[in-house]
Amino acid sequence: MFYADRSSANAGAKAALQRHATRVLRRVAQDLRLPAHAHEIVTDTRRGSSAVRVSLRTETLFVDVLERRGGSGVALCFRTRRGRSDLTGGGENHVALAQLESPAGYRAMLDGLRLAGGIDLKCGGRR
Repeated sequence: MFYADRSSANAGAKAALQRHATRVLRRVAQDLRLPAHAHEIVTDTRRGSSAVRVSLRTETLFVDVLERRGGSGVALCFRTRRGRSDLTGGGENHVALAQLESPAGYRAMLDGLRLAGGIDLKCGGRR
């Protein structure tokens, strides 16, 4: 029986997920027309946390791509926040990944993010 540490076994897969999640959130920020100074993309690098979480943060919104517990897939969720000092935000609202597979579903998600975050359609700033 082996007692080796398996934490690095999925390091490559987690790094690939992190890169892909960052690209997806950059696209979301671009499609929301968020200016560079109005958002940041952050990777959760807490020690001991084996799950991947990459967040798009604006003044009023968190959008997260996260690995589900037990490595059983990926989830996309969003929650509102009250300014940059609010590091937790409200309750998570999960987006069905099947919705993101169609252009209409992706646009509907963007519309929901604009509504939840009070984001102006024309310039990406706050209304």
